[in-house]
Amino acid sequence: MNHVNVWVRASVVLGCVAVLAAGCTNRQQARMQQQTAQTQQQTTQTQQQTAQTQQQTHHAQQGTNQGTQPFQNNDRRINIADTAASKIVSEVPEVQTANVLVTDRTAYVASMLKNNQTLTQDVENRIAEKVRATDANIQNVYVSVNPDFVGRVNTYIEDVRAGRPVAGFVQGFADLVRRVFPTAR
Repeated sequence: MNHVNVWVRASVVLGCVAVLAAGCTNRQQARMQQQTAQTQQQTTQTQQQTAQTQQQTHHAQQGTNQGTQPFQNNDRRINIADTAASKIVSEVPEVQTANVLVTDRTAYVASMLKNNQTLTQDVENRIAEKVRATDANIQNVYVSVNPDFVGRVNTYIEDVRAGRPVAGFVQGFADLVRRVFPTAR
């Protein structure tokens, strides 16, 4: 009987050890599977972010952005709209100076207002109306009194008129527009 008790106890102890080992192994396998799933998920997210970044870079190189960004110039041409600028200055009393650049069907107005004037919604709408009145093809008008934008546009126009090369301006302009203009009018 003594031998039987020893065997029973040994069997019970070995059984418990086996159950504990199996439980630990299952937990370790579950942890490894969870880590593998997390790694796969992170890899997928990284791949998606990489693809999105590549797409954004491609669009930026093309001077376009398929999202809601305002600068969407597929042919990379920027035209100076002197008639629209003159109309703004002469017919919107708050405006001291204005320069207008047109890309496709979008106009960008760089304007300086007279002393103590602010760019209100009303002033912005009147400027947009003057631009559209000079070119019926223009769908969106972006107006800014941002000094950086005004300075860049003025420099571009001066360079064009002086016959200087402006090849790098398109990409810089696209980046600037994305920072300056949140909405169209």
